[in-house]
Amino acid sequence: MTAHSIASLHPLYEQQLALEEEMIGNGKKRFFAAVEKAKKQTNEAGTGYGALLMKRLIDPITAGIEAFIEEAGSGRAGPKHRALAYIQLLEPEVVSYLALKSLLDTISRRSTIQRAALRIANALQDEVLMSRYKQANKKEHGRTMEHLKESTSTRHKRTVARLMAKNKAGVTVEWSDTDKVLLGTKLCEIIRATTGLIAMERDTVAANDTPIFVQATEDTLAWIGKASDALSLMSPAYVPTIIPPKPWTSPTSGGYWSPDVKRVTFVKTRNKAYLEELEGANPLAVYASVNAMQETPWRINAPVLEALQDAWELDLKIKGFPQAEKLEAPEKPHDIETNKKALKRWKKKQAKAHKAERKRKSKRIQLSRTLDLAVRFSQYPAIYFPHSLDFRGRAYAIPMFLNPQGPDATKALLTFAEGKPIGNGVAAGWLAVHGANTFGNDKVDLEERVEWTEKNTATILAVAADPFGDAFEFWSKADKPWQFLAFCFEWAGYQREGFAFVSCLPIGMDGSCNGLQHYSAALRDPVGGAAVNLVPSSTPSDIYAEVAKVTLRYVEAFARPELSAIEQPDVASLFAKAAKVWEEMGIDPQATAERWLGFGLSRKVTKRPVMTLPYGSTQFSCREFIEDAVRELIEEEGKVNTFASLVLIEGEEEEDEGLFKASLWLQPLVWHAIGEVVQAARIGMDWLKECAKLAAAEGLPIYWRTADGFPVMQAYPETNSRRVKTHIDGQMVRLSIREELETIDKRSQQQGIAPNWVHSQDATALRMFVNLARENGIRHFALVHDSYGTVAADVDMMGSCLRRAFVRLYTDFDPLAEFRVDIAMLLSEEAVAKLPAVPPKGTLDVSLVELSDFFFA
Repeated sequence: MTAHSIASLHPLYEQQLALEEEMIGNGKKRFFAAVEKAKKQTNEAGTGYGALLMKRLIDPITAGIEAFIEEAGSGRAGPKHRALAYIQLLEPEVVSYLALKSLLDTISRRSTIQRAALRIANALQDEVLMSRYKQANKKEHGRTMEHLKESTSTRHKRTVARLMAKNKAGVTVEWSDTDKVLLGTKLCEIIRATTGLIAMERDTVAANDTPIFVQATEDTLAWIGKASDALSLMSPAYVPTIIPPKPWTSPTSGGYWSPDVKRVTFVKTRNKAYLEELEGANPLAVYASVNAMQETPWRINAPVLEALQDAWELDLKIKGFPQAEKLEAPEKPHDIETNKKALKRWKKKQAKAHKAERKRKSKRIQLSRTLDLAVRFSQYPAIYFPHSLDFRGRAYAIPMFLNPQGPDATKALLTFAEGKPIGNGVAAGWLAVHGANTFGNDKVDLEERVEWTEKNTATILAVAADPFGDAFEFWSKADKPWQFLAFCFEWAGYQREGFAFVSCLPIGMDGSCNGLQHYSAALRDPVGGAAVNLVPSSTPSDIYAEVAKVTLRYVEAFARPELSAIEQPDVASLFAKAAKVWEEMGIDPQATAERWLGFGLSRKVTKRPVMTLPYGSTQFSCREFIEDAVRELIEEEGKVNTFASLVLIEGEEEEDEGLFKASLWLQPLVWHAIGEVVQAARIGMDWLKECAKLAAAEGLPIYWRTADGFPVMQAYPETNSRRVKTHIDGQMVRLSIREELETIDKRSQQQGIAPNWVHSQDATALRMFVNLARENGIRHFALVHDSYGTVAADVDMMGSCLRRAFVRLYTDFDPLAEFRVDIAMLLSEEAVAKLPAVPPKGTLDVSLVELSDFFFA
């Protein structure tokens, strides 16, 4: 039997097809039917949110569109006429629906007006094509779609679809990006003018860079928080499935079942030649692993959903939880109109407050959408998440908002639909470790984490019994409060039923700075390997703390050279390089060193510079990460800012927070410390960049195959920025559109290769793990790149499988050597002669990973 035949036997198959119809826009039939029914009711209070949506949004938008059509048809010149031609291709109500639906998805994230406009225009373009395609020959269309259900040949599907569009519909719908921006911008204007749904605000990025952003208004946030029924009618483009997703068998066949769903490709790319190459490669092991991921059954965690809804309604203060109340804006100085310095200071504070407020709004909208979807899917015994890959092979859930790869609250809302009895003390121990980890007590050995959970059991049980009672303060300040709350409910079940308790909670293990783990293994670096837990030890190595410790030695050596154990020549060499920059920036080196000693150097200061090193971070980003960490320590953890001082500006004293200069002073020390702790990774990254440079010089993309047969193609095109003139609020504005060219961007190719190569390796390790775990009976997978999870009873087996997969990747294969072979095949003979040899390997025994407790923990 075919996959479709098997799926059609599922009792929820028809419901699944109905869900997919809603996703692709056929849901507008149900939407308009519900609204029409509500409109006919005379009792306005009884019409529900459907009528509210119609009254408040769709009707006014439609009226605005009709008014625009009438005005634009009057013959007066202007760019609005370009939009008119496209708007008139559809009914005003349909344009309203599609534009509003696209915009609701867009304002959940801060978007430029260009991006929002293109999203709206693309939705209209798809609708025009679909309408013409179906109207041409409805009977033939239905027959063809039924035929394609059984087809497994991508080429056959593509040929039939092309013939149908040409011979039956007689059209191909191609709109230019310029026209799309003009069309989408006009509809954004209409929506803003008629509903107040959005605001358009300029944001100064640089002197000549002031992009316009689309964001939700306060009224919109309030409405979204209440109108959950209305939002369920306007669901995002892709949602979870209620039956197992269609297995991937080719680059274009998998994920969703309906042939009418907008095609999702196995790898997210617009490169048709690459998809053909992927089809020819037919990487069965890759398909198998992704199918296993998306076949994992999930369900909504009801107690967590109830707690989240209560917290939302009560607007409780919980770590990371976006508040309903608008953030307080800085008070305007009384003399702002006459005092230029006061105006400048206020603008600086206002910009900072404005940025924080935008962030709050965005998080609030996303959480609202997530809660709405959780309520909607809570009725089903099991839900699933179709997956696809990016060009490096990293796996992502396709549905928006609600998926297992989301933020803390979203992860907590999901638990496995099926579980396993705890069974023994080992599984109970892993559940206890998970509790300590999510609380934030994850830097001690495993036994101490278990002891922490057991010691706090009484409080944990109190949380489970009444999350908003006396124990609220305990869990709400956890590192991951909502996942810790989910653990509290699970731990209470285990305490109640013992080893017989069926645990469904995903228990996670995270890699220890996973990017550096891969570089250290590939280059057999014993120093880096020990720093990132590739070898056994009694306690976990903390590379962030180690770099902070080395950095502190440098600071002390500068501030107290007479007491330093570091050899003076090394100190002189390190600081001599930085002295010129410090002098140019007016930094007092001695005073800044003393202030750093007063402030303290924790792992938090060095974490992001170390973590992002294998992903292409630079010395410039290193400084920014240091400043961000210090600011967070001051603003969120209450540390005293030892860097603040009074400075003279135009003859007047003003307070300077001093964080820029402080971070600029420390940056070379942190960078040097990273090089001392992690040596081989930089060598490997530089080697990859040199390889990429040779390919880029010949205008070539970079192509390599991973150990499990996945073809990776890195091809960053050069772009050309073009200005499009349009009108907003009656004033002409110039919007910038970036167009991709056919030539390769040499700089991006070099900058991207180090992070993309290591991402391709962590993706390969994950896929190899999944297939090995399936062979060993594991059926529950909660995966986010370098974070693996399963039920407590299978954690021990998961740990063995992920270690074995990693060891195989670097003992059965030599990814760097194979990368060199792949790139050499692309280059000319002249360039191959310049291709550097693979960096020499060190003495690390990668097989020791299988004995390392803290490799993933």
